Amino acid sequence: MPRLGEGAPAGAGEDADVRAAYRACRRIVREAHSAEYALLHLMPPQIRPACWALYAAFHTADGLIDTTEGTPAQRSEHLAAWTAALRTEADHGRSRDPVRRALVDTVRRWEIDLDDLQESLSALAADADGTAPATWHDWRARVKSQNTGWVGQFLRLLERCGVRFPVDLGQLAAVSGFLDGLYLTDTLADLADDVNRGTLTLPTEVLNRFPGAGSDLPARHFSPGVQALVAHLLQRARQSLNDGHDELRHHLHPGADILLQSIVALFRARLDVAEKSGAAILQHPCEPDRLTRWRIMAPARFKAFLLWRLVPLHTPPAARPQAGVPQQRTPGSPQPRSTTVTVPAVPVPAHPSGALPPAIDRDRLPHHVAIIMDGNGRWAAGRGQPRTAGHTAGVRVLRDMAMGALEIGLAHLSLYTFSTENWNRSADEVFHIFRVLGDELEDGWILRHDIRLRWIGDAQRVPCDLAAKIRDQEAATRHRTGLTLNLCLDYGGRTELARAGSAIARAARTGDLTHGDMTERDFARYLPYPEMPDVDLLWRTGGEQRLSNLLPWHASYAELHFTSELWPQVDRRDLWQVISDHTHRRRRYGTATSPDAPPAARTETEIT
Repeated sequence: MPRLGEGAPAGAGEDADVRAAYRACRRIVREAHSAEYALLHLMPPQIRPACWALYAAFHTADGLIDTTEGTPAQRSEHLAAWTAALRTEADHGRSRDPVRRALVDTVRRWEIDLDDLQESLSALAADADGTAPATWHDWRARVKSQNTGWVGQFLRLLERCGVRFPVDLGQLAAVSGFLDGLYLTDTLADLADDVNRGTLTLPTEVLNRFPGAGSDLPARHFSPGVQALVAHLLQRARQSLNDGHDELRHHLHPGADILLQSIVALFRARLDVAEKSGAAILQHPCEPDRLTRWRIMAPARFKAFLLWRLVPLHTPPAARPQAGVPQQRTPGSPQPRSTTVTVPAVPVPAHPSGALPPAIDRDRLPHHVAIIMDGNGRWAAGRGQPRTAGHTAGVRVLRDMAMGALEIGLAHLSLYTFSTENWNRSADEVFHIFRVLGDELEDGWILRHDIRLRWIGDAQRVPCDLAAKIRDQEAATRHRTGLTLNLCLDYGGRTELARAGSAIARAARTGDLTHGDMTERDFARYLPYPEMPDVDLLWRTGGEQRLSNLLPWHASYAELHFTSELWPQVDRRDLWQVISDHTHRRRRYGTATSPDAPPAARTETEIT
């Protein structure tokens, strides 16, 4: 195929200004971000121009905020205008601005989710007035909001080429911590520039921790307080890089591993320069010299060159679907990457029997129902059929349950689709489960209804095509306000708690946790989805009476409901009956109440 700029596929009939736009983006990155420019050379050749476009767009938007020209309000207005122009131009497919021209082509060619980028662009405005975050928690939230969308799109580009990068819910804390280390390294390396602009973004709490640092740093006085502050930040950045590196490198695609090792080595070198600079850290940026960069990057580029020559990669043809409209597919055609769904959700189809949901007061309706879908294999065996037939039938029930939850007005429904223990089943059975689930998602019914899909579980072992389908529909439905459908796939509750414990230990090492007592709310912050509400009702089909490691933290106060029917035998009417029965129970949370007293509220306890 023809190439754009440096080694990326171009669509037929590309005009000269598109190529010029990509070259302009490449030049911007090379001149303004030499370290990142070197790292982007480790990406597959097919996606490098898209990487130039993404990074140049980030640089341009960040420059609109970091400039000293104009008032903070004016800088925010300039960024808002630039972002609005990008949205309009993406809709039309053209732009006169070279950076936006390349980005528009990248968005359309690779089906980048522009909503993610716009959220990150909007978050940059928080730096316009130079207001520093109050705490490390606030600082981390700002870093995440400004950078996650961009990082996600780089990973999406790798995924589109067939490079697997295991960024999943279970490792979200590691990814977030690693980004903290990168951003803090950037802050230290560019500290002199930030002092020049008067826009220090360090948390107020860390400045207050070192006497005099808050006043001496803007004055470029390398006082003992500033020295201690810099030493603390250097140690924190190294710890974050090391912890993230140790967790992320497991089970990576070789190309992703080369990239990760090079990022860590290059950013450690930047920290080494900052550490050796002494007072000069307040006078000029701290970057490793060309020889150091060459020693790190030359072997990495050679390895990447060989790898991308030897490893088969695929570059899907550019798809340009109409925004928000699910596309019809022909058999065997690639699944298009979804963007945010903007078309109105269609009405919920009625149950074939004509049954209607019971009338239940909203204040008595459970907020979150979790279901252990048990009995597929026994249902098939009872009919003399293979176990796989039971899974095929069971997947069809999944859709009907979601429709029933929508009809009755349920806010959250969690379905235990595949546990970490299910890997002990035969390879044929596991493959069939994933295949029928992928086929069910392919229909697009989630996109057609007011459903927000979320994947709760581990992405490392799930087939890439299924993982991509789920992630795409997650992204496409993330702004939905109806039913939140939690798909617990390759999920293990103990694993979730163990990873939360590891994240807490890491936070303690970096100083984020400075007290000995921790509340439930503190602990929940380190779970993959801390905002997910507690389970009010847990229902298990199939006659067994076990919780099977499902949502142990969230289901600790759940009402339990066990039924003998096998999963393929039930439908939305059974869900309504279970919910109706639940409304007649009284939840006391350990209190002693009279029959007429209102339900007790659960109080938060302290873990010591």
